[in-house]
Amino acid sequence: MRVFGIVGSMRANRHTATLVREVVEAMEGAASPLEVEVVHAAERTFAPCRVTCSPYCSSHPYRCATTDDVGAVLERMIEADAVILGAPQYFRAPPAHFHAFIERVQSMFFFHEAVGAAHTPSPLAGIPCGLVAVAEYSNPHGVLEYLHDFSTLVGMRPVLLDGFPYLGVGAHGDPREDEVFHPHERAKELGAALARAAAARRDDRGA
Repeated sequence: MRVFGIVGSMRANRHTATLVREVVEAMEGAASPLEVEVVHAAERTFAPCRVTCSPYCSSHPYRCATTDDVGAVLERMIEADAVILGAPQYFRAPPAHFHAFIERVQSMFFFHEAVGAAHTPSPLAGIPCGLVAVAEYSNPHGVLEYLHDFSTLVGMRPVLLDGFPYLGVGAHGDPREDEVFHPHERAKELGAALARAAAARRDDRGA
């Protein structure tokens, strides 16, 4: 089973990365063997979306006119059996660098599917997706909603949890001290649920 994670934080080995790793570890306990790759947005080149080149997106299914690391990361998402998206909240929004990636991918999908000359199904359709959000000074639910909107727009299937905050793993401040969102417990739940969803999808596809 191939698992691909993206850590949207600009700081390495901090709370977002820790919780993404915990989700992966929970998946390893629920399904094996796993082929895992986790990339950090801070280590990749993601230029902002220019939007004015939308005719290219419209006529080239799920491809972008700008050449950088966005295309390669998208390809790894497409190849995965499960995707984990993790992002912190910086000043009421995720980091601008991570948002550039999200914006570029959304533009590719939107312009092709909304105004493209021919309809090509989303290459991410049906891929189970786990969401992780961390907020230092406020509620992480806003970032979970942001990630949920993105993942559904491109056709992935976010895995929901039975307990608060439902959309995924949330943490307020240091996850070790968070007694409201219970991030460590939710990471275990999400990993197990994501492994089940990925296995079910593979079975349905005869993989």
